[in-house]
Amino acid sequence: MEELKEAHPYFKNALLAELMRPRRIVFIVNPKAGVNFQRRIRTSVDKNLNHKLFEYGIWHTEYAGHATELARKALEEQYDIVVAVGGDGSINEVGAALIGSGATLGVVPAGSGNGLATHLGYGRNLDQAIRLINYANTAVIDSGTLNGRPFFNVAGIGFDGLVSNLMRNQEKRGLLPYFLKSLEAGLSYTSRECSIEADGRTVTEKCFVAAVANGPMYGYNVQIAPDAQLDDGLFNVVLLKDAPRWQYFAALPATLNGSLYDESFVEHFQTSQLTIRCPGENFVHLDGEGMKISGELHFEMRPKSLKILIPKTS
Repeated sequence: MEELKEAHPYFKNALLAELMRPRRIVFIVNPKAGVNFQRRIRTSVDKNLNHKLFEYGIWHTEYAGHATELARKALEEQYDIVVAVGGDGSINEVGAALIGSGATLGVVPAGSGNGLATHLGYGRNLDQAIRLINYANTAVIDSGTLNGRPFFNVAGIGFDGLVSNLMRNQEKRGLLPYFLKSLEAGLSYTSRECSIEADGRTVTEKCFVAAVANGPMYGYNVQIAPDAQLDDGLFNVVLLKDAPRWQYFAALPATLNGSLYDESFVEHFQTSQLTIRCPGENFVHLDGEGMKISGELHFEMRPKSLKILIPKTS
């Protein structure tokens, strides 16, 4: 702390003292990232974070949901920035505690897909992501809820929900395991009839996927809603309707180049709230975290509800 005091000497002018005060930042690290990564994060923060701008802590989660508890603790201890170190699931847990608060969410990608981090521009390199925090701007984005549970990127019902459920207990992470589970789900899952109610009208379709997107992409640059914006107050609802199975596989390039909407089996629209009803138990995911839900699925938008760090583009 002596170095920090030397870097930030005492100022008699109260306004100047406040302007020069280092911001308090805490990194909440997902243990699934691995022991080696947990050691690397401390080294990288020491090396790449601007210690004239920030004083920091590093906290490690120990069980599912612990990141939300730690984020709440960070609010109590008046941290300015709370950084989720992990994938979209980690961002979900940390962000859930910060909705409507004065604290800002930061992101260091350390998961498999990293859909939201990729869209924001953090990339996949640990050192670079931490350096980007030094110069990041603060923005305010929307969040969504599914039956009251928050999400920030994409929620889905159907095939993508099954993939997320298959990945839940998968020890090996990364592109290859994700691809293999996607292949397994793609060959086994069959479209289900869903009733989608939004803006006073009801659509009934057999759907392979019903995605409710705040952000545009899953992990690995797969764009399910290419025109989705994080701060427009609207969900982009994307329905992959029933079609021969080969068409879904053939459309993979379209998900990578942003042209999915051109496929004949895709329907999409925007809304701020909707209800989806599918019979029986449904495979669902929120920000890539798989679960099973029976009964009505109600989605509601919370505009401008989360402060987040976004890297400068130039």
